[in-house]
Amino acid sequence: MSIKPPADPGASPADFHAPAPGPSGSAGATPGQQSRRTVIVLLVVIAILLAVIAGLLLTRTPMTTFTGAPEPTPTSTVQETSAPTLTAPKALEIVHGEVTRDPDDPRAKGKADAPVVMVIYSDFGCPYCTLFAQDVEPGLSDLIEDGTLRIEWRDLAQITPTSPLAAQAGIAAGNQGKFWEFHDAVYADADPQSHPEYTEDSLVGFAQKAGVPDIERFRTDMNDSATVTAVEEATQHARDINIQGTPFLIVNEAVINGYRPADYVRNTITEQAAHAS
Repeated sequence: MSIKPPADPGASPADFHAPAPGPSGSAGATPGQQSRRTVIVLLVVIAILLAVIAGLLLTRTPMTTFTGAPEPTPTSTVQETSAPTLTAPKALEIVHGEVTRDPDDPRAKGKADAPVVMVIYSDFGCPYCTLFAQDVEPGLSDLIEDGTLRIEWRDLAQITPTSPLAAQAGIAAGNQGKFWEFHDAVYADADPQSHPEYTEDSLVGFAQKAGVPDIERFRTDMNDSATVTAVEEATQHARDINIQGTPFLIVNEAVINGYRPADYVRNTITEQAAHAS
């Protein structure tokens, strides 16, 4: 984009004339006048440059947060009701690679061969993830029960200093088959208007609410170095494929970046199921 400095509305080249001769009979400005004119010209040039720089900063396009994700159309007035299917080969390669369909994954629910897999990148310290868990996920339970949808959880633990610890607790609960019960207990207690923070004791309390049978094992697994590494690697992997925020959803060959209402998510799942059939 090129930005033209505003034209001077009150002057054109024809309006400028050579200065009249001075008292000494010589044409042109005195050294003092020339100096003042030079200063004025420099000030005008600086003002124009500042205006151009400000315009560039205000109008530049932000970077896309996911490689291959569709760019928004600023001029469109049509309200999207679902996420569009990706078409870029690199983006499709990435989203296909994120789905595991591991039948033994303790942090997945739904049939491994479901036509639609929704991979959720989430953070227990994220208020929009809380809103998603409270308002959107419960409305998808029928799609899981009828075999249409499978959900696979991924950690992107970065929002608060205790986000990684909460993610570690999720893994520890999953080791005893209680990840989703733990997930529900944590998000049910969270306020979507704030960034919840956690302690070991508060996470143990959620594990107890979730029915985790062996709390001592839960504590040990939560703090195990392998668990810490797993959360760090999962978070870094999400960043490596340019997922920068949560919640982020891969729904077969569509992506939903950020919180969207239940109808939008459900419509996306339904459309992807139709494409898969």
